[in-house]
Amino acid sequence: MQLPLASMSPLRYPGSKRKMVPAIRQLIDANEPPPELFVEPFCGGASVSLGLLAQDAVERVLLADLDPLVAAFWYEVTTKGEALVKDMRKLEVTVDEWDRWRKMRPRSSRSKALKCLFLNRTTFSGIIGGRAGPIGGRAQESEYTIDCRFNKDAIAERILNVHRLAKEGRIVDVLSSRWQGTLDHAGWYAAEYNPKATIFYLDPPYIEKADRLYELAFDEFDHRQLAEHLRGTTHRWILSYDAEPLVLRCYRGLGDIHEYRVVHHYTMTGARSSPVPGREVLFTNLPNDPTRRERTAL
Repeated sequence: MQLPLASMSPLRYPGSKRKMVPAIRQLIDANEPPPELFVEPFCGGASVSLGLLAQDAVERVLLADLDPLVAAFWYEVTTKGEALVKDMRKLEVTVDEWDRWRKMRPRSSRSKALKCLFLNRTTFSGIIGGRAGPIGGRAQESEYTIDCRFNKDAIAERILNVHRLAKEGRIVDVLSSRWQGTLDHAGWYAAEYNPKATIFYLDPPYIEKADRLYELAFDEFDHRQLAEHLRGTTHRWILSYDAEPLVLRCYRGLGDIHEYRVVHHYTMTGARSSPVPGREVLFTNLPNDPTRRERTAL
C-alpha cells in the first residue's frame, strides 16, 4: 500500500526524523540484502519506519518504545484502530482537559493511548512527559491555540492508514520494552526470515536538554552501554544522533562503523567531507558507502 510520506504518523515529535528517511533509504539501498524486517527500538513517532513502509523500501517493521504511553498508542493503532478513532473524536480539546490528562494515571491500554495522543497533539513541541505547557499558553492568547494541531479528520486518516498496514502484516508487533529487550525479542522474528535481512534503526533520546524533552531520558551510562552493545553485535544497524561530543567519542574512528553527517536539507555526506550545517549524524555498520555513488538529490 503506497501512502503519502508526509501524512503517515499520527504523532508529532521534537526533531522528527521524517525528513531523514531519504538519507536512511540511501544506506539501505546501497547494502544487500534489502531488509525483510526493520526494527525500531526507540520508535516515538515511528516516522522512519512508516516512511520506509510507505515507499516499500522495507517489507515489514517492528515498533517498540520504553515509554508505556507511546507503546500503548501504537498497540491500539495497530490492533484496534477504528475504536481508537471513535474515542479520539469524542475528546474535548481545552486547557482544562489538558490539565486533566496531564494529571491522569491511566491503567487501560486505550486510556494510555488517548493520553499519549492528546498530550502529544496539544503540548508545545509534542512533548508528552517533559516540562512543556499547552500550545498557546494557559491564557490562550497566542495566534496558535491548543487545538491548532488537533485536526481530528487528519489524525483519524493517519491512524486508519497505519492500522491498515498492520492488518496487511506490514507491522508485525508493538513492544513496550527497553532497547535490550527489543533486540532480543526481534531476534525471534528475524529467525523467521533471513537474519541477514534484518536492520535495526536506533534513535535514542537526545542528549542536549534531555530532561526537558523526555519523561524517560538516557543518561551517559545508557549512551555508553548502547554503544558497547552496537560495537560488538553482528546484527546490521543504523543509529541517528545529535552530534554531541559524547556520541562522537563512543563511535568515531572504529574501523567497522561508518559515520555520515546529515545536513539541514537532509542529504548525506561522508564524515571526512567539508563541514556542513546541521548537528545530526548517522552511524552504521552497513559496509557499503552510498556517498561514493553518484549523489541523488534528496
